[in-house]
Amino acid sequence: MHELEKLLVEWVGEFVENPEVSPEDNFLDLGGHSLLAMNLNTRFQQRFGHELDVKVLFEESLGSAIAELHARMAGQAVA
Repeated sequence: MHELEKLLVEWVGEFVENPEVSPEDNFLDLGGHSLLAMNLNTRFQQRFGHELDVKVLFEESLGSAIAELHARMAGQAVA
């Protein structure tokens, strides 16, 4: 999961032009929007074959979005 989180933070920082992004940050609060989310999901799809849940990405922290994606990739349900 560490690689996923590191990449998400790095890519979000690149998209919103803010190198100070952390896993505790919220995508929308950082200035993210639907087009950036689509671009982010394209990268994840190409690299890992899975996409982030946009609802989680918009409503929760980046760390939560990665935890949800990791759980899906591992075939586990998220509570």
